[in-house]
Amino acid sequence: MTALAPLFTAAIAASTPDVPERVSHSYDQHLAAAPDRVLPLLTPLGERAWASGWDPQMRWEPPGGGAGTLFVIRHRGEPDTVWLLDTWEPAAGHVHYVHLTPGSDVTEIDIRLRPDGTDRSIATVRYTWTALGPPGLTLVRSKAPEAYLHAMREWETELNHLLQTGQKLPPHG
Repeated sequence: MTALAPLFTAAIAASTPDVPERVSHSYDQHLAAAPDRVLPLLTPLGERAWASGWDPQMRWEPPGGGAGTLFVIRHRGEPDTVWLLDTWEPAAGHVHYVHLTPGSDVTEIDIRLRPDGTDRSIATVRYTWTALGPPGLTLVRSKAPEAYLHAMREWETELNHLLQTGQKLPPHG
């Protein structure tokens, strides 16, 4: 983990509720392209091509991108969420993000791609949410397995649509 790990650790220690809550879920997405084609779509800017509503505000990116990339996602009427791409291992098909919403939560997203035949991939996507305060407790408690499954299937559908057609799905709602 990068030098920002102490910042996240301090944020958790300083604002953890009396009864910290944490939940983690994993899902295997079946994707219609080889890992080397999928991986660029899992970067902050690559996600714009397929993820509905995704609009990262880049703050810093090392030359060539990858680990250390820092960006913000803005939420109307709520605190900004600060994101860090802390692991970028293209040869291993591994991407890991950590994001912090002050007073709410720290979320980790771990993605591991592996080939599934010639032109397909399996992406194991694990999300782990840790509450930092009352909004985070509400968030963690909302992350039932069924809700996670629904979100991962939507993500899988959006990504596969782009991979198969070259087009982003229209916004849904």
